[in-house]
Amino acid sequence: MKPFLIIGGYGAVGTAVVKALRTFQPALSLVIAGRNLKKAQAAAAAWGNAIGVTVDTNRSDLGLPSGLALSGIALLTNDLSTFPAKYAVNAGIPYTSIATQLVHLAPKLAVQIGGSRQSASLLQDTSFAGTLVLTALQILNGFSHVDTIKIGAVMDDQDLGGPASQSDVVNFGDRAPGFLVDAQTWIQPDNTQEIRTFQLLDGTAYEGVSFPSFDVPELAAKSSARAIRLDFVLAETPGRRLSGRPSVEIVYEISGTLIDGEIATVTAQLSHPEGQIVLTGIGVAVGIEALLGLRTDCPPQPGLYLPSTLIDAAHMVLRLKQAGAELRAQLTGEKGARALTL
Repeated sequence: MKPFLIIGGYGAVGTAVVKALRTFQPALSLVIAGRNLKKAQAAAAAWGNAIGVTVDTNRSDLGLPSGLALSGIALLTNDLSTFPAKYAVNAGIPYTSIATQLVHLAPKLAVQIGGSRQSASLLQDTSFAGTLVLTALQILNGFSHVDTIKIGAVMDDQDLGGPASQSDVVNFGDRAPGFLVDAQTWIQPDNTQEIRTFQLLDGTAYEGVSFPSFDVPELAAKSSARAIRLDFVLAETPGRRLSGRPSVEIVYEISGTLIDGEIATVTAQLSHPEGQIVLTGIGVAVGIEALLGLRTDCPPQPGLYLPSTLIDAAHMVLRLKQAGAELRAQLTGEKGARALTL
């Protein structure tokens, strides 16, 4: 197979992506690219089965070496350029990218929609590259009917990663109001609705705010829940409080009717002791796996995909656990409270 291009491959998220790929798909050849040739080459040499090159996302040819053939492209920098997406469309190869806010999507999305008959594009411009949504969908698999979905995410304010990730944090502070679903109606929350207090499984309480991302629309499309919201907070995480190392914590509160007919609420917590950068890297790596058909030996047809339409939720949870994440859950229902294995 031709090598896969990772733009930003020696940055914080890029390093996490490559590490996960070396765990999941060690035979996959990579092209690690960035503006600094020495850094790209050093990273490639350290990982092996890779080459390092410079890239210029303001050029239609990306400034890549002549004759370099690729199996796909992942854009991991906070870059509004559409040239990487156009390059993938013109070459008929898969493409994915990451961002956090809907306002970043429009330029690339127009290219991806226009090229959807030529290239498979995966929109990982969601929280933690689809890991948040796919974990929620794995929990939803235990329900026959879902009433409410409430998610709270805690990112450590000392786990901000490289320049691209730090720029996302600035965007978080300057974000437009989020949106949520209430009584199956889309709402842009006012000052009284935007803030929500949620608790982790250990009882620690956080005050989060709604966030304008693709996560809530994706969950709404995949469920019949009458109420859905996602809230974020930057704060000290349990990992830093207990060990000095920032973690990332995502808590899910999902209520409805279980497959066996019991009315219940499942409270689950996805944690990674190495923080949000690593969690995002795992998500991107699983996305690349899916785009290349490495797990199924059947690459997807050209088209525009969300994580929930391309990646099996159970497989994502499996990969998360293989890469050091922990998923704990408890169920409270008509039959009492008990631990739940997901």
